[in-house]
Amino acid sequence: MQPNITHDQPGAGDPLIAVCAFPGTPESVRAARAWVSGFLADPDAAADAALMVSELFTNAIRYTASRLPGGEVTVIVQAGQDRVRVDVFDDGPVYPCSTIPGGLGLGLVLVRQLAEACGGDGTGKWFTLRTGGAR
Repeated sequence: MQPNITHDQPGAGDPLIAVCAFPGTPESVRAARAWVSGFLADPDAAADAALMVSELFTNAIRYTASRLPGGEVTVIVQAGQDRVRVDVFDDGPVYPCSTIPGGLGLGLVLVRQLAEACGGDGTGKWFTLRTGGAR
């Protein structure tokens, strides 16, 4: 399954909004990192955003129904002049009979330390990051 990408053409001063649905597989983590970092001109901001996307995407395919056959992780980028917001949406909870692997639980801690702000809305997690501008 290939990523499904859409872009909203912004007007002058409006943020660029792009959406991409990736297959819920470990191989898609790298693609999501590269896709998000491609929106940021500042290499440090791009690296931080890529790392945070990697953590959130990995959590989605490790702990949610996105890891099941046909599962997806949807990433939304809203890139403005001096900051970016990235949302990572999973497919929701796994069925009660599915096992959920344990982990170290440090991914969200890392996101909180790097992000300007972060949070969660339903099946999504998001962060904002101050940048050197969008491409």
